[in-house]
Amino acid sequence: MSASLTEISIKLTQIVLPIIIVAGIVGNSLNIIILNRPNLRSHACSKYFLALASSNLIYLIFVINYFLSNGFNINGQMVSNVSCKIIQYIVSVCPFISSYSIILASIDRFCASSTSTILRRFSSIVVAKYFILIVIIYSILWYINILVLYEVYDDGYGCTIRSKSIFNQGLLLIQALLFAAVPPILMLIFGFLTIYNTTRSRVLQQVTRSYRRTEGQLIRMLFLQVILYILLNTPLCVLYLLLIIPSDFIPTSEFFFGFSITQILFYLSYTTPFFLYILSARVYREELIHLVSKICHFRQRARIQPMSMTNHLNRIIARN
Repeated sequence: MSASLTEISIKLTQIVLPIIIVAGIVGNSLNIIILNRPNLRSHACSKYFLALASSNLIYLIFVINYFLSNGFNINGQMVSNVSCKIIQYIVSVCPFISSYSIILASIDRFCASSTSTILRRFSSIVVAKYFILIVIIYSILWYINILVLYEVYDDGYGCTIRSKSIFNQGLLLIQALLFAAVPPILMLIFGFLTIYNTTRSRVLQQVTRSYRRTEGQLIRMLFLQVILYILLNTPLCVLYLLLIIPSDFIPTSEFFFGFSITQILFYLSYTTPFFLYILSARVYREELIHLVSKICHFRQRARIQPMSMTNHLNRIIARN
């Protein structure tokens, strides 16, 4: 039974994960381009979405190592202690930045929809840049212990923490709680507060109608993202906490099969923002169509120019 479950999880990894990786890399790259377009880059929330897309893109590039490891038994982390530390460090820092970027976007939408003038001032591009920088610096420093404690072991444990001391296990538990438990709670709190603000009153009457329309679409983009983030990330976070929290729990083959399935769902959450933005925001769709038409126009001009040069040369030759 355990062998068959292992084979199924390997097959799923080999089939599904490449699709997730390719779609995620393309989708997040397009997010970075489109969110920098004039109609979106003037909004503070777009800056948080940009940080999210950049972090997701880097993370999905390193998910390729997981695909090769579980699908083809090629593990880059096992090459050396340096690769073990770097890969483990990046795949820990990037999800942390992504989750807290969504939290910052939720706080921004709460402030933007508030009737308080003081709170609305926090929804600005300058504030967004400062908060993003703080989250990035904090994430880099918070996981610095990985570069010290993780090493490659040849006894079947692979790339794992060097010492199982109480301090190291406690730090690992705190990091897991800050990633697994805190973000969904904060997202839900500020999500409900934003809904309360938007249903209670209409704010920002002094700005133009098109700007307010874009602000409302950014709220929809965020709400769908929060819901899907919680649905796709919570199962893996729960199973991961079961492994981290000291208890008498003994993992079975069925548990590890479920763990591999929830991992795939977890990776999927880093691909979905692009599709959610298309579904929920008209301004995003318009910018995407404009970008595609611009690319097609450039390609068409590139084809026409060589043809026109060839015709011109042919006329000169015929004249001579």
